[in-house]
Amino acid sequence: QEQSEPWLYRDILVRIVHKTLGDGIYFKRKAAVDELVNDTGTTARVTVLDSSPNERDGGDVLEMDQDDLETVVPKQTGKRVRILRGKYRGKRATVLELDKHKYRAVLELSDGTTLDRFDYDDFSKLA
Repeated sequence: QEQSEPWLYRDILVRIVHKTLGDGIYFKRKAAVDELVNDTGTTARVTVLDSSPNERDGGDVLEMDQDDLETVVPKQTGKRVRILRGKYRGKRATVLELDKHKYRAVLELSDGTTLDRFDYDDFSKLA
């Protein structure tokens, strides 16, 4: 899906969806965004995470375009996320509800504001 506006942010988790990078070894792997590297905010330097708690195969640093990345949605409620789009961009929030069928969540800002029907593409888990 084409993203016109930049959504990347430091200190969030992303999933690599580039199928051929490194002969595909990074496909579907999670990474942490370390820094944004271009003025438009659409390219980031990311550090690949270990593929499982028992593996020590992470640590590679890659420069990735946001089109080759996707957001990471927490599996449970109560987790902290960063809002990536819209008027609350940059704010941290807590996941109150996840609707896995509609790919939406209910988020709560630190001031208690509740945000309904927040698309999974519009927030990502904090690294």
